[in-house]
Amino acid sequence: MSGIDVRLVRGTDDDLALVAPLWRSMVEHHRQVAGDGLPVRGADDAWTMRRLEYRAWLDDGSGALLLAFADGAGAPAGYAFCRLVRSGPTFDFGETRGEVESLMVAPHARGGGVGTALLEECRRHLRSRGCRHWTVSVMAANDGAVQLYRRAGFRPWLLELAAPLDDAAGPR
Repeated sequence: MSGIDVRLVRGTDDDLALVAPLWRSMVEHHRQVAGDGLPVRGADDAWTMRRLEYRAWLDDGSGALLLAFADGAGAPAGYAFCRLVRSGPTFDFGETRGEVESLMVAPHARGGGVGTALLEECRRHLRSRGCRHWTVSVMAANDGAVQLYRRAGFRPWLLELAAPLDDAAGPR
């Protein structure tokens, strides 16, 4: 898909209803990517939990909601939510680092520059808040997202693993 005209808007708590369908779509995408290997919450339950987190981060000033509108459409073609988090004791990322908490592009808009535009706006916002470093978590099997983040300069930092505690295979 060629580039599309993207208009970015800083969202508020009142705009969370606009991102709910995108969040639910992302959860279903994660379900497809994860296959049977990982338990994925139902999209409605996941949104109930995430909406509460978004509201808290917007209320305490640590979070920013960024909406992307493409080609004059009324519904967002994507959104990103970034926030400030305290740096840990091991890595010197400064007092706070930026975290791209969520980024979702509607399936019809993927490949048109929406994700790149959202990431660049996250970068600008986090820099303006004094961050020197930013991080993002992505499912290893989500190839499209991994490529997007690599193009934005992200490199592997931590490796997070998951397994059920009742795994019959035991330690290897």
